[in-house]
Amino acid sequence: MTDPKDFMAQAKAQMDAWGAEMTKMQAKMQEAGEAGQAQMVKQMEALNEQRKQAEKHMEELGKANMEAAKDVQASMQKAWKDMEAQMEEARKKMMG
Repeated sequence: MTDPKDFMAQAKAQMDAWGAEMTKMQAKMQEAGEAGQAQMVKQMEALNEQRKQAEKHMEELGKANMEAAKDVQASMQKAWKDMEAQMEEARKKMMG
């Protein structure tokens, strides 16, 4: 298992990177026509929900003792993969 502090630092850096990318996607939404915006809004809502879940896992990891941290980290890694899959889908749709 990765040291929880290192894992948290990596997780925060990734969350920041995704946040910046989501901001760019929102700017693209502004440029899209009405029909395109509706689809992009749904995608962004899903991404924001995934991000909230990842942040919740980060918070739990920060509070967990070492043994519990292993379980939380495993759960967070799954959420991370799900978030990355959603980000990749959004990149294809919004960023062309």
